Amino acid sequence: MPRPSAILLIIITLSAAGYTLWTWRTAETVGPDPWQAIPMQAAIVVEVPDAWNSWDRITHTTQLWRTFASVPAVAAAGSIVQDIAARMENDAALRSSMGSDTVLIAILRSGGERIGSLFVGQRKGGSTLADHGLAEAFGANAQAVELLATGAVVQVRPDTALPPLSLCLRPGLWLLASDPGVMDEALLNLDSGTSIADDPVLAKARATFGGGIDAHILLHSTRAARLLNTWWRPDALEHLDLPTGWAALDLRARPDALLLSGLLVPESPHARLEAMQEQGVGHGTAMRALPARVAHLGTQHISDASAWLARRGTADEALAEALFGWVQGSMGTALAPGKEASDDLAWAFFETNDPELASERLTSLCDGPCDTLDYRGERLTRLPNGGAHERLLGVAYDRVERPWWTILGELVLFSDDREALMASIDVWNDGGSLAEDTRTAEWMGRMSSDAGATAWCDVARAWPYIRRGLRDQDNTVQDSLWRELGGLSLHVSPGQRGFHHLMVGLQHAPHTEVPSAVAWSTLLGTAVERPPDIVRNHVNNTREVLIQDVQHRLHLLASTGQMLWTRQLDGPILGPVAQVDRFRNGKLQLLLNTAGSLYLIDRTGKDVGGFPVTLGSPASAPLAVFDYENERDYRVLLPTSDGLLLNYGLDGQAVKGWERPKLPSMATAAVAHLRIKGKDHLVVVCADGSVHILDRRGGVRERTTLDLGETPQAVHIAPGPDLFSSTVRWRDAQGRHWTSDLKGSQVPQAQQRSYTTTGDSVVFLDAGVPRVLRTFGTPLAPDVATHTLPNGQFVVEVQRPEPGLLSLLDDGGSELDGSPVKGTWSAAPTDLDLDGRLEWVTVTREGVVEAHRLPGLRTRTP
Repeated sequence: MPRPSAILLIIITLSAAGYTLWTWRTAETVGPDPWQAIPMQAAIVVEVPDAWNSWDRITHTTQLWRTFASVPAVAAAGSIVQDIAARMENDAALRSSMGSDTVLIAILRSGGERIGSLFVGQRKGGSTLADHGLAEAFGANAQAVELLATGAVVQVRPDTALPPLSLCLRPGLWLLASDPGVMDEALLNLDSGTSIADDPVLAKARATFGGGIDAHILLHSTRAARLLNTWWRPDALEHLDLPTGWAALDLRARPDALLLSGLLVPESPHARLEAMQEQGVGHGTAMRALPARVAHLGTQHISDASAWLARRGTADEALAEALFGWVQGSMGTALAPGKEASDDLAWAFFETNDPELASERLTSLCDGPCDTLDYRGERLTRLPNGGAHERLLGVAYDRVERPWWTILGELVLFSDDREALMASIDVWNDGGSLAEDTRTAEWMGRMSSDAGATAWCDVARAWPYIRRGLRDQDNTVQDSLWRELGGLSLHVSPGQRGFHHLMVGLQHAPHTEVPSAVAWSTLLGTAVERPPDIVRNHVNNTREVLIQDVQHRLHLLASTGQMLWTRQLDGPILGPVAQVDRFRNGKLQLLLNTAGSLYLIDRTGKDVGGFPVTLGSPASAPLAVFDYENERDYRVLLPTSDGLLLNYGLDGQAVKGWERPKLPSMATAAVAHLRIKGKDHLVVVCADGSVHILDRRGGVRERTTLDLGETPQAVHIAPGPDLFSSTVRWRDAQGRHWTSDLKGSQVPQAQQRSYTTTGDSVVFLDAGVPRVLRTFGTPLAPDVATHTLPNGQFVVEVQRPEPGLLSLLDDGGSELDGSPVKGTWSAAPTDLDLDGRLEWVTVTREGVVEAHRLPGLRTRTP
């Protein structure tokens, strides 16, 4: 079985290419074939059509990106791609040249112990303007841009976290390499007219790719193994035995994992693969007898022990029959690492359908009485033969030197350390096995499949063992990165025509003391004074979190909690943030106002042309934005403290024809829009309690005698069958809630099922009679939020300021499972990453933002 160190780095090598490349869609190659530039010795090649337009989903929908972006070079590379994507949005020439380009990424060994990389993309039309834009995006200066036009190779450094890079433009192609040596190889290959795609084994592998997935990755097994020498000491890799060939893997990205599946196409027959073809597949049961601290497990299926031994060949048939002839099912090794190598516990295990025969054969190896001892009614026996397992089965069993063995059910376990077997006996009798460990069981259940061979490693738990094989054992960045990873699984099964099925998974699951209900936590580093807004990412449809701190800076967090950008505003935002499509192209911008300005901000945090608009008089209330005819012809209405009502278009200009009505006092709430019987009505509530009904030009549409009293706080304005049966719900200066129609008649609040607080209790009106929903025994904030979840479940949200907690209640007043949580404000429960689970985003006054996945937040009715 492969060692966990080798498996880890093989998959991480895949991941380093893969996690930056998902969500491409098939596109036809136009012009020169980028494959001709790929060096023949490439170890990994990834083809990425439409790479630039995929970038938001690449970086915003998986926790793994956030983990790997903790490495400065990875974060810098991500910033470069993001910058190019942003440039393309505003640069028509660059967008036309590269907008849907195919990008190939090759990873290869580049002299000594270095790993080199090459990016190759198409450029259409050879536009000088587009080439300048591309070169500048990669950090080329004016002199370098001139040299690029001649086909020369120039050195660029777009970010100080990256080394100098080599850039070259050829007819129809651009090439970016990690060093001059890689660029030389690429240009020589390009000029020779040969292509790595002509490799018949690679061609077979490419032909196996499936459709409807997120990405394709090609990996040459032995070349990729050589890349591991960059990180790994030679002695840690000396047992690695991989068949030479190309693996073709389909990639699926999930919020918490990276999943790959495909085929291995070997160049020539390989003994281990041929043995697997004969032995078939199965599903092992060893986890039931291994303690939960086990962090690595490798297994293979045995259906015919005699055939397996015959293929390996053995000079000692008697030993082989006694030690292995009774095996039926899975066999393998397990490891529970300690802080030091001397603290490790290691097992070898073998399933059998005849435990009595296994016991008889193993006992027969003793010349006389075997060394034995009893533990909790189970017998432990010492095997007299030293190194027998390694001689018979290979180096994967070198940790079983002169072991003790015991039988639990139909599983025979071996270990040099009696403590390991005693731990197995304990979990067999008392529970606490690896099969019962929640962290492991959930991942194994997700990856579960019958296989010819499997390898699993809990990266975070196995880290003490993994780091021993690294060249740089004191890299703190590396240390913190790997501790963010959970299950890493590799399943290999025999296929047809000599191909073998591969299934690989890498999970983001930090091994920390953070409660499992917290999906992620981000520290802003400064205090916060308003609730978060949830906004939509128009590229991938995920939801993102927008937060403003007390320094009036605006922060955008991805669905994974990753900080995307921060920018300064001139004051606190008034009211919620709206999203609009100014250019009518499906791309959304953020529309918001402070007291002094009106802002329109694009998805990269930059101002859209014409904004911000500086207000002549401070805004008295949040803006309201209306698209009257659903044609994305927006109108932004903004009341000011001098009693005016302003009207802007999304070009930042005042709307022509608007009468700028002068109100008797400033408006205290956003303007409401009611469309009743085909007519538009703009309803404005003023500080003196008067209510005004205007038309779309700002003229008086209707008049009402409704008076809400001094300084009302309008909560909701709802349309009725006709204008004057429409209702206004507000809170008066004393904090009492009222509801009236536009005729001025009071409407019983029992019809609205409205909730409020009185002291330490949440109350609602039932047939006009106040009823207590729940009493907390601590003062509550005056506002109560209510949410209806996608499954129809109704929940009530309550702030408990004194202990700094937020509670979610069902309609009977019971707290949902997992509630309360620490926080001062929150947003409505939302499925941020589109994985079918709701997240409840909360923020503390100190600026800790957390996404909670509470058991009580159901996305569908159970």
